[in-house]
Amino acid sequence: MKRIVCTAVVASFLWASVAIAQTRKVYTPVSRPHTWKEKITDFSIMYVVLWAGYAATQPDVVAKIQFKDFYENVFEKGAVLWDGDEYYWNFIGHPYVGSEYYLYFRSRGYAPKWAFVNSAITSTIFEIFVETFSEPFSVNDFVITPVVGSSIGWLRERAGLKLVNSDKKFNRFLGHILYLETNLWFFEDVEVLPVALTNDGATGILVLAKF
Repeated sequence: MKRIVCTAVVASFLWASVAIAQTRKVYTPVSRPHTWKEKITDFSIMYVVLWAGYAATQPDVVAKIQFKDFYENVFEKGAVLWDGDEYYWNFIGHPYVGSEYYLYFRSRGYAPKWAFVNSAITSTIFEIFVETFSEPFSVNDFVITPVVGSSIGWLRERAGLKLVNSDKKFNRFLGHILYLETNLWFFEDVEVLPVALTNDGATGILVLAKF
């Protein structure tokens, strides 16, 4: 009988701990090696995203795309030093997109230097295998997107992680906006940590989960 009572008390204690305890995700930067399969998968995902983004922002251009335009822009016209696009594309749009390239690869566990390199590769893929269907390869986009973009991405990562790991809900909200990848399931590395209980002084068993 005593054993049953003790078991019931322990079970109740554990149930109350789970029911009352609160947890909060803590986001920490991670750098790890990647297999070729992972790299191919990441670049494949990025290529699909590049086309989706291009179609969403310039649907009229995409609707008129023909393979002969790609051939002319790549093999006949060649690269141009400056594409002459509107300033908001060259100095706002491309740097922002470049920062997203950087943050995507950082969120997937690539070290900062490799996130920059992969950002440059992604930018090159876009310039040669996406945008050349509508206009020639431009050197300014090739440079501005990964260089300025990765710099902005590095700053966004530092500020975003500080905010999402804040004790204040509003700061965490801002952090998730600043570092969008923290909202996605593939972000590495996330720890689920306990939040101290101060309302009624309750105590219990708290579990640390890492994935």
